Amino acid sequence: MTHDPVTSGPAVPVPPRSAQPLRILYVTPSYPPKIGGGERYAEVIAQMAAQAGHQVTVLTSDVATNVDFWQWHPHADSLQPTVEHAGGVTVIRYPAVGLPGAWTSLTLWRKAMVMLGALGRWTEPALCWMSRQIPHMPGLERVLQEQAPWDLVHGYNLSWEYPLVIGAQLARQHDIPLIITPFAHLGANVSARVTRNITMPHQLSMLHQAEAVLALPVAEAEGLVALGLSPDVVHAVGSGYDPAPDDLAQVPLPEGLHAPVVAFVGRISLDKGAITAAQAVLALDGASAPAPTLALMGPLDASFDRYYRTLDERQRRRIVLLGPVSEAVKHVVLEAAEMLVLPSRVDSFGIVFLEAWAHGKPVIGARAGGIPGVIDDGVDGLLVPWGDARALSEAMQFLLRDPSLAFRLGAAGRQKTASRFTWQAVYANTERIYQQVWQAHLAQHEETAP
Repeated sequence: MTHDPVTSGPAVPVPPRSAQPLRILYVTPSYPPKIGGGERYAEVIAQMAAQAGHQVTVLTSDVATNVDFWQWHPHADSLQPTVEHAGGVTVIRYPAVGLPGAWTSLTLWRKAMVMLGALGRWTEPALCWMSRQIPHMPGLERVLQEQAPWDLVHGYNLSWEYPLVIGAQLARQHDIPLIITPFAHLGANVSARVTRNITMPHQLSMLHQAEAVLALPVAEAEGLVALGLSPDVVHAVGSGYDPAPDDLAQVPLPEGLHAPVVAFVGRISLDKGAITAAQAVLALDGASAPAPTLALMGPLDASFDRYYRTLDERQRRRIVLLGPVSEAVKHVVLEAAEMLVLPSRVDSFGIVFLEAWAHGKPVIGARAGGIPGVIDDGVDGLLVPWGDARALSEAMQFLLRDPSLAFRLGAAGRQKTASRFTWQAVYANTERIYQQVWQAHLAQHEETAP
């Protein structure tokens, strides 16, 4: 079934034409209009590749929210994939089935995979089979095999890895170069739970199979090399951001927000630091006049929902749940905010930092994952330990009491963003690696030709 074109984000920049147009297959567990930094990243690279002259196909799931990854959809296996065309890209979406028992079943299944993987490399075939549930997309192999031959396979996301597992198998069977953007969340002070989830034998095997592994910040690249990957294979390509829409003056600030505003953008969950951010804001009651309001923008996770239900009415007025918002509303809130906080332990980069810096706002992140490779502590933002509400509260108060410091940090972030973090720069790095990998592939075949 073919659907009308889908538009999910701002128009992407037009890159120079590629020196060697290629047929590129992207495999990713989810794709816009699902909201998320990883989804937007994959979309921008695919659309810029198409505009550069490559023939681009994206194979993904029909997941629209995080819950759809594990929610049981018993009739999905009888549905056919849908085909859409957006930004010069052919997007094939295959229904995701989920699991009976939903989140509980997924958690137990994943724990079983981690425990099995700890037994050694011989468990790799079983782990590849078990990864079919992450997320389960019946018939995915058949769909891939029916597609045209490819010059490159570019796979995303080690955490929801079934599409990547199938893409890697396809590349291996047909001698196609494999490129992986793992979104590995490696870096400083990464929790053991996060690390175990992305370093099982089948995941490491795919990374070692790849001709190129594209990290976002340098910290993630260093973490991948520490896992045993060759420095020649790992590349830190960075990330970009979308500029604010032009018509923000016509967009009202959401109701319930009262200055000073502290903005949070991302999945509203424990791991992303939303609970820590809420606790930190509530701890400022009486320490700052007037007390700040926390604006939470993003999909709501059950972990935060449970916490939010424990708050009284007065506390809830300080914690405003905006949920998923439009690009325009997001930028209106960022412009009105005193700062952005994202004290997350599961971010390999954090594109929202760039968006806040583009508004000249200081940022506060956790000293975890790839975030310390993005924020220069004391230069363009502040870093605090993950899960430390007291430290986060003190950092917020520090910026609220010293507007000149907040201005300097935000201005430094704006300058860094404009000079280093653009989609043009990210795609130029990616295109260069595509060409290097392809030329090396051709040279290898010339050497082995009879």
